[in-house]
Amino acid sequence: MAELHKVRGNALYTQEKYEEAIQEYTKAIIKSPGTAIYYTNRALTYMKLKKWDSVIGDCEKAIELDPYSVKGYYFYGQALIEKDQRHNEAISLLKKAYELSIEQRTKSAQDIARNLLVARKKRWEYTENRRKRQENDLLSYLKDLIYNDRDREKNRCDIEGTLDEEMRSVIEYEFDEKISRLEQLFAQSDENLKKREVPDYLVDKISFNIFQDPVITPSGITYERTELMEHLNRVGHFDPLSRVAVTEKDLVPNLALREAAEEFLQKNGWAADY
Repeated sequence: MAELHKVRGNALYTQEKYEEAIQEYTKAIIKSPGTAIYYTNRALTYMKLKKWDSVIGDCEKAIELDPYSVKGYYFYGQALIEKDQRHNEAISLLKKAYELSIEQRTKSAQDIARNLLVARKKRWEYTENRRKRQENDLLSYLKDLIYNDRDREKNRCDIEGTLDEEMRSVIEYEFDEKISRLEQLFAQSDENLKKREVPDYLVDKISFNIFQDPVITPSGITYERTELMEHLNRVGHFDPLSRVAVTEKDLVPNLALREAAEEFLQKNGWAADY
């Protein structure tokens, strides 16, 4: 009986009748509260309505019931991305979803990898915006110190009786120069951070995107796993460049390159759109 409600919910979902679909999935959950897929189906429907807290609640329950639920981790991670918070947790969840997807050979691995890039980019943007705010605050603070020094210098000259128009102009010029040099220093620092280049060794030879899960073929060539698997399944079981025969069992994770790519993305989130 619970399965019938799920089927009805799926039909309503495809018709974009999301509220009605949620009602059917809820009925299925009431009749069979221990079935993880009912929660992930409802979570996906909540995603369409942008009810992220509800998505998170259903995914937490699905993972509790089934620790190997790809959709549970995947939808949970996406919800955290959309809420624009807990970036590290979102990345961790999406990594888990990706690993399970590879193990279970589901079709969602590429989509998960793309969302993992989105999560990394959002984490970088959050960090970058915070850095800019801190730098702007620091610049304002330092400029205030210089202005205070200028005013003190004027007051000193005024007390000494030497603050004529010429001295006033000299002081103004001296401190305006300090402000100008300070602003140039901060501008140059920001410009240096904007120099955006991805090293060739971090780029997949099929998709030309930065690596997420690089694997090495028997020919010693590294590819992105999902891109290579698509090639093997669609084109044939051979290395795209060397043309040497290769199967999924022959692939070896390139852990050093994956670590290098993750470190680069953490510092250069813009590379997610490379």
